[in-house]
Amino acid sequence: MSDYYRLQALTEELIFIKWYRVAGKATKSKGQFIDDLTQLLDQAEAPIYFLSDLRQGRLVDVNIIQKLGGLTQHENYGGGSAFSKDVLSEIFVGLFSRFAAPKQGESVFYENFEDALAYLESLKAGLAQNIDWQTVLAEFG
Repeated sequence: MSDYYRLQALTEELIFIKWYRVAGKATKSKGQFIDDLTQLLDQAEAPIYFLSDLRQGRLVDVNIIQKLGGLTQHENYGGGSAFSKDVLSEIFVGLFSRFAAPKQGESVFYENFEDALAYLESLKAGLAQNIDWQTVLAEFG
């Protein structure tokens, strides 16, 4: 793996984001992340929801986190949540929450996958049905 993150569209409405710690030179910059998400949101025909796995890595650049918070104002941003037991991840998600649109940054960080997914399901019932989560989580290790 030579990237900081991977985006995987699990459905037309749900994007799984996995962050990594990268040793050596990455093929994508962390700044490319904002461009990738903007493109997804611009091309979407319905709101998109994001589930971020921060167990192995996280976004720590404050300028990029601020831009990420700004994306919550996009008309196709449905919501997002993140999960990790890492204290640094919780701190940086809290920073994201300060930059996010009102209500979009509230209650978005969880220590475990199940709670993060439940939050997204509270925003849109049935969002994650028929997804083999065991396979998704294993594939993204």
